[in-house]
Amino acid sequence: MKRLVWSILLVLPLGATADIYRSVDENGQVVYSDRPSSDAERITVSAAPAFAPAAEAAPAGEDEDSTVFAEVPREPTPEELAEDRTRNCEYSRQMLESYTTSHRLYRQGPDGEREYLSAEEIDAARARAQSNVAAWCD
Repeated sequence: MKRLVWSILLVLPLGATADIYRSVDENGQVVYSDRPSSDAERITVSAAPAFAPAAEAAPAGEDEDSTVFAEVPREPTPEELAEDRTRNCEYSRQMLESYTTSHRLYRQGPDGEREYLSAEEIDAARARAQSNVAAWCD
């Protein structure tokens, strides 16, 4: 089965995608096809797979189908999300304080020179900073 998937991936030209249909037959076997059936699930396959085989060779005594793949990205844990939220809240508060206490704000121009913001742009930047604090800290 792995050889079928790999052969499909290798045949596709770079940047192309193909639709593969996955279904389960009456014997419980998973069937992959390029033609849809009534109970088939559509799978879009890209020429560049989301996983990459490990660079090392398989240990002696194992067959070629036991290829080790890189770890699939996982969803962040609630603790990681809470840490991100705390970090973003702190940064947003620092930016708001900086924008509130500074008399003149500027941005870096394409030539490296400072471009000072107008009064309207400063008000808009302060409003964005305030909304960021509300979004991350409340």
